[in-house]
Amino acid sequence: MRALRPLGGFFMTDSDLMNTWLADDPELAALVGPFLTTTNAPKTVLPAGDRELIGLIALTVQGSLTHFQANVNQALQAGVTPARLLETIYQLTPVIGYPKVAGALTAIHAELAADKLAPDFKPLLSDEQHGVKVQANLYGTEIKNLLAALPAGAGTALPQWLTQHFFNDYYRRSTLTTAQRERYELMALITLNVDFQIKAHARGSLKAGNSAATLVWAAIQLLPYIGFPLIINSVRQIQAAAEALND
Repeated sequence: MRALRPLGGFFMTDSDLMNTWLADDPELAALVGPFLTTTNAPKTVLPAGDRELIGLIALTVQGSLTHFQANVNQALQAGVTPARLLETIYQLTPVIGYPKVAGALTAIHAELAADKLAPDFKPLLSDEQHGVKVQANLYGTEIKNLLAALPAGAGTALPQWLTQHFFNDYYRRSTLTTAQRERYELMALITLNVDFQIKAHARGSLKAGNSAATLVWAAIQLLPYIGFPLIINSVRQIQAAAEALND
């Protein structure tokens, strides 16, 4: 297990994380720290490292980078590799745009450099149409049909860009599986509170191989970052998608 470099060489607990974020307000840190621990998912339903990555996804989407490196430390301590960490943040680019992603990457690269860690990315998949096939399998022509009536060629351009960039450029990168990408994108969409996309990607995430339990508990890991209202809405959407697929 990796030692915690900035905070004295011990493993970072949730309370330590809150004490870093809320150093000037120990009262709130004492309230939030223990609660953060209670939201930890059962190990049988959430893959190792996901809890820490989901926190980083939320912070990146929100642009909350003040103490971002503390969360990076916690992810690395949990066994998240530099490549998986970076690839997860890369995947957010077509969801939230590059400025917020660039800010998160600055903090991540600073931490990796300080600890002399380098990413070991897996090679691109040989199938140049892999992402196109993933989109067709998970989502069909839903977006193409939805946007078809847009004027001046936009109804053709947007779906094409979505296919080629969102799916083909990213999903060919094999450091993350399709199930991971879908799961992490869904967490970003929940943080953004975009209801239409949450419904669509809850279904897509399930079809990609994630179980309803995994997605529900993944969403619950966002609770300290985005609060109860968005979580309650989102887990209901996930459950509804699972029930619809099982009918």
